[in-house]
This record gives sequence, C-alpha cells and structure tokens, in this order.
Amino acid sequence: MAANATLGVRALREDYCKPSNRAEIPRNLNAISEALEVGKFERVASQEREDFPRFRYLFESGELLPPAVFMQALELGAYETINGAQLLFDPEVLVLRDNLVISYKALVAKIRQKASKEIDRLPDAMLRKFASAWHAWESAWLRNREVHAVEALQPSVKAILALEPLIISAEKERLLPWPRVQHQKAITLKCLEGFVHAFGELAASVLPSNKREKDHDARLLLLMDHVLSLRGPGGEKLKTNSPARPYLLEKLSSAPNVLFPDHQVTANEASTLLGSHALAPRDGQGVPLESYAFKLLGTSGEANQANARGEGNARGGDLAQKAADHANELLSAFESLKDMLMSLKSTLEHIDPALDKDDAFVATLQRFERAFRRSRRLFLEPDNLA
Repeated sequence: MAANATLGVRALREDYCKPSNRAEIPRNLNAISEALEVGKFERVASQEREDFPRFRYLFESGELLPPAVFMQALELGAYETINGAQLLFDPEVLVLRDNLVISYKALVAKIRQKASKEIDRLPDAMLRKFASAWHAWESAWLRNREVHAVEALQPSVKAILALEPLIISAEKERLLPWPRVQHQKAITLKCLEGFVHAFGELAASVLPSNKREKDHDARLLLLMDHVLSLRGPGGEKLKTNSPARPYLLEKLSSAPNVLFPDHQVTANEASTLLGSHALAPRDGQGVPLESYAFKLLGTSGEANQANARGEGNARGGDLAQKAADHANELLSAFESLKDMLMSLKSTLEHIDPALDKDDAFVATLQRFERAFRRSRRLFLEPDNLA
C-alpha cells in the first residue's frame, strides 16, 4: 500500500491548501457528490460516522463529502496534539490520506474538462477509486482519532473511577452507627487519598506546571473540615460563606489514626527546615488533628470554650476566622470539582478530549489548585501563617 503514496503528495497537499485552490474544494466535492449519487458506487460514508458520536459534528451538514473533513485530510500531519501530548497517527492513515489526495487530483482535471464541455460526465473508474479512497481514509482516520481521544481522556476516567468509591463510602458514613462509622471513615480516607493522587495526574495532563500543586496531601482537606466544624463563642459556627447543604467530606476530620507533624521548633528554625521534609511525621510519630490545629491556630474545641469564658485573645479569633475562610473556599472548590467530574461520566463518549481548551473545565481545576496551594502554604507550612 505504501507504494501508492508518492513523495510529491506533500507538495500537492500544500498547493491545495492555498487560498485560490482551497476556494474550489467545496465546488469540486459537490460535483463529485452529484456524480456519485447518480451512479451506483461503493459506499462512501464510513460506519464510523455513526459509531463514534464524538465526531458526528463533522458530518451534521448532511453532505456526503464535507469540505471541512477533506481539509482535515489535506492538513493532517504525522500526529495530533491533545492536552499537550503528541499522539501519532498510524502509518496506514497517512498512506490512505495520500491515496485520497491523488484520486482527488485526477478528478479535478476531469471536472474542469466537464465544465468546458470537453466531456459529458466524470469517468466511473475515477469516481469509484475516489469513493473507495474516501471511505478507507475516513474510516481509518476516525478510528485513530477515537483511540487518541480515549487515551487522552484516561486521566479523567481514572479520576472519576477514584471519585466514585469516595462518594459511596462518604454516604455510608451517614448511615452507620458508632463505632462502625469510624471504620468507614478510615475507608473514606483511603479513598480520598486515592482520589487526590488520581486528580494530580489529571491536573498534570491539563494544567501548566505553574498552575497546579505538585503534592496533594489529603490531610489538608481533613484539617479544613475540622476548622469548619469548630464552634465559636456562644456556640455559633464560625462565620463562612459555606453552602447550607452538607459537603462530601463533612465530619471526615474525625477519622481515626490521622497524624500531623509535631512542630517542636521555633518559627526561625522552621524556615530553615521547610522544604527538606524535616517537619513531616516520622516512624508513625505525630500529633492528632485536634492537637495540630490547636498548636497551629490556637483553635480547638477547648480553645473555643475558653473564648466563650472570655479567656481567649483577639489574635486567636482572627486566625480562626482566617482559617475558616480558607477552609470554606477549599472545600467549596472540592465540591465543584466533584460535581464537574461526575457530570462528565455520562458524556465521555461525546466530549472533545482536548480538555485543556475547555475554559469551564480548566477554571474548575484551577480554582481547586489555587485554594489547595494557599491553604497548604498557610496550614501545612505554619511559619508562613505569622
């Protein structure tokens, strides 16, 4: 088959892409379509037009030979770029593309002869060859593009698959009595860790490196849930803009056996240790979330009781409110991310795989990444809180 593709096809494709020749393509394809519809020729449209709903928009005009599809053949390179990755087309697709262009060239000359009334009709042999070439190329091209789409969407699929058990486990928590609920919370935490790992891969495939977090620590989300669960003076919840409806990770902060680093250094010492992971828990050592929050913010259940008795301080209250604002933004961003990913589940066969070009998708990911980065800097790197 490779022998059918000549070295001059590249120059020919470039010539057809010039404005003067490009303008003739719709008229020429229309003339070929009319001739094909009059005669009895092999099927031109591929079955893949129906099999892959992702690409039906290319054929929604109802034309047998859509000019826009032919232009994609002329402009087709060795690969296509999706979400920053170069995905190679099979060599067969490139050969079939060249065969299509060659058969088109032969018919263009005959169309000119017919227009000048040198011939009465386009030759059947050429029409048959073009119909066969179009069908073969379109079929192979759409199959290859679908493979590329599935490959490009794998990070999204993995994130959705990791999110589903997290949602199921969180829902089970609300149904189980204590102490069984604690065991379920441990499962939910494992699911959360799996999801943030999968999300990291998704973000890496869509967002530039300076727009995403490099290391997602699931404990930060637990800390933010803990902050929102705290009650201030008078038994009122900290003022936030959080929605009235429950959020997925609500009360997950009480999951057992979650340890945070035991910061036993001064702020000056901490500034030299951060980045070297010297503050990370080692050998299972660390402090529970409640103690960590109290050491970091002066905010805990006990601290709030002290505030209620008038024994608190203004700085502690300011830090608590600041923490609540960050917690609300991060958990709200997480909810938006969760809802968006689950809405994609039923549309994966239809959507454009170039998610980095989807403004709404990118904005949702960036909102979560910004909130995560800010909260992590403040609450997992406590020397920055001062």
